[in-house]
Amino acid sequence: MKYPIFLNSIPKSGTHLLAKALMGLPGVSHSGSHLERKKIAEFVDPGVDFPVEGREDMHIPNDMPAIERLLATIGPGQFITAHMVFNYPMRKVMREMGYKKLLLFRDPRDVVLSWANYIVKEQAHLLYPFFSQTDLDFRIISGIRGVPGDITGTRRQEPVNELMTRYARWKTEDDAFFVKFEDLIGEKGGGSRETQKKVIEGMAAHFEIECPDSLIDNICDSLFGGTYTFNKGLIGGWRDVFTEKHKSVFKEETGDLLVQLGYESDMNW
Repeated sequence: MKYPIFLNSIPKSGTHLLAKALMGLPGVSHSGSHLERKKIAEFVDPGVDFPVEGREDMHIPNDMPAIERLLATIGPGQFITAHMVFNYPMRKVMREMGYKKLLLFRDPRDVVLSWANYIVKEQAHLLYPFFSQTDLDFRIISGIRGVPGDITGTRRQEPVNELMTRYARWKTEDDAFFVKFEDLIGEKGGGSRETQKKVIEGMAAHFEIECPDSLIDNICDSLFGGTYTFNKGLIGGWRDVFTEKHKSVFKEETGDLLVQLGYESDMNW
């Protein structure tokens, strides 16, 4: 295995699922690092404790020297996870260090729903105090439209259209392998075993790893469930929850985002 790997995903899109698949490949292991403010604080602010989660207070390029030092600790065959929007300083450093990128996407409607359920369970999150007192309808609308920081009292919740668009820029990189959660989840999550196997085969080929069919089958068998942040892990869960109001607001705020990402063929969903 020649490359360090940058596993980049949108929050609540199935990061742990993809990490499990990746760790099943020969010669690949988790570095134990996740690129977040708490980790960077170890380099930038010695002795300062960051007890809460809040990725948006990472400032590029101000934190770039510390991020570069962290990325330099990841060896060939190891991967680091991150929720990092596209930016040129990160792109430049990863190219210089020989990283290959793995990018995970999920249906934005399911991302919104997963986030709306997650945010009231994660007491260490900066947004928990604000959203813990709200109902599911409010959180879904907030996930679609976003909420300014002066309202939450801590940090802003970005609109889903902005979030997805900023991540999608990574898709144009020639050293990136693009995975859809829906293609990786397999039969237990409402997907296809055949498609799941093709994704894992594609990952192995992208990283130049020989992987026998028997091992790919074992990886597929082990993926579903079993992680701390796992909710239901099903494709299209939004269909059982979204009201007509939610659908209308989503279309109004995101336009043809779903068409651009290949989740719908038109706006009539």
